Amino acid sequence: MAEAIETRSNPEPVRITHSDIGAKWWVASALGWSIAFMIFGLITALKFRFPDLWCSVPYLTYGRIRPVHAQGMIFGWLVVGNVAALCYFVPRLTGTKLFSERITINAAMLWNLGVFVGSAGLLLGYNKGKEYEEYNGLSNWILVIAWVMLSYVICQTIARRKYNRMYVALWYVMAFLIQTALVYIFGNIDGLTFGYLHFNGIADALANWFYGHAVVGLIATPGGLAAAYYFMPKAVDSPLYNHKLSIIGFWTITAIYIWNGAHHLIYTAIPLYLQTVSQVFSILLFIPVFTVVTNFFGTVRGHWHKAPDSVCRNFLWMGTLFYLLVCIQGPFQAMRPVQYFIHYTDWVIGHAHLALFGTFSFFIFGAFYYMIPRMMKRPLYSYPMANAHFQFAFWGILIMFISLTTGGLYQGYLWTDPTIPFIETVKAMMPFWEWRTVGGALMFTGQVLFAYNIYKTMTLKYVPAREPVAERAALSAVSQ
Repeated sequence: MAEAIETRSNPEPVRITHSDIGAKWWVASALGWSIAFMIFGLITALKFRFPDLWCSVPYLTYGRIRPVHAQGMIFGWLVVGNVAALCYFVPRLTGTKLFSERITINAAMLWNLGVFVGSAGLLLGYNKGKEYEEYNGLSNWILVIAWVMLSYVICQTIARRKYNRMYVALWYVMAFLIQTALVYIFGNIDGLTFGYLHFNGIADALANWFYGHAVVGLIATPGGLAAAYYFMPKAVDSPLYNHKLSIIGFWTITAIYIWNGAHHLIYTAIPLYLQTVSQVFSILLFIPVFTVVTNFFGTVRGHWHKAPDSVCRNFLWMGTLFYLLVCIQGPFQAMRPVQYFIHYTDWVIGHAHLALFGTFSFFIFGAFYYMIPRMMKRPLYSYPMANAHFQFAFWGILIMFISLTTGGLYQGYLWTDPTIPFIETVKAMMPFWEWRTVGGALMFTGQVLFAYNIYKTMTLKYVPAREPVAERAALSAVSQ
């Protein structure tokens, strides 16, 4: 029989009132940055179909706005959203208050400053030309200092926990804090040292794609799974299916993911054995992925009927399905015969969007829809608006993923024919890019609804009860 571990762990001896002020700062930051950087993403998608769009404005050229969008959605939305979630659930899992709300707020302000300085530098043309590590040195230092401050608060909170046993979400939180620091410093060492320390040649390519892949595997993944492991059992009011399985998944994903970055460099000048190693470890990723998916589906087993009552559950379940799909696709596309067709094509872009938006953004959406009403001790402003957000986000990412995946396959096929001029392969992609823009517009519309809904919930003094019956009953005695 599966071992059942309650997400609440042991009951608290004394009921604690959490102010959640620091969490609210990170929530507000995540909402603001998500809208800003998705606007840049939408403009980027439009430029594929209309290359001359705003070409006379240097700040809106493709080479500047694309890294603003990519870097911003990772470090302004995903990381910030995950931090907001952990600032909410870490005190509740440890049975103590957050160590310092003031330091948490200062860290949020400093992190926002770092994202702003980095984005402004990109718009002004300061770019290192390396995927996901394009922020300037000043921005890098601000972000690192902010992360150290935040990590100090969270580690002190965990160290003062009232419970001896650490729930798996706390394991992932610790990994998220440590791995983000190590990966970011390693990947941006040239910016942090203002160019005095750097990699050259093949070593630079390997370091870049260790970092590029680790941004997803060692930053977004532990942050997203930490939130999912806490909010999934909460959403269905059921204990976690198997605690031991979650620990197996934690250690295997930590051990395996660091070896996968070189699969971005198949058929390049890096040593052949490194390409092979990256492929082998890409296949081994099936181990942690299936432990996570098995745990989540085991947790919700018998509770599927609750899905229509909670948009939180819808986002978490769909995020889990997308996680399974993206982690099947990843090892598959790392194989040399597949790489032969999809290397450098839009297939890879579709895969990245499915991971970062379809999986980890969906986890954040689910987390916010659960924790915001409980932080504010009032119902969500509009459940119909939240359900509309789910529809826009789901169909938007699905359209974008399908168009980029099929377009990438066709693009790769055309590239294998040396008689076809390259410009003709570009023209052939136009219909796929049009659908990509449609998908992006739907995702952006959903994000606007999401941000407005959360904003109204957090700012109105009174919110009429417009939630489903199940949610109204759950919120009648707002839990911690």
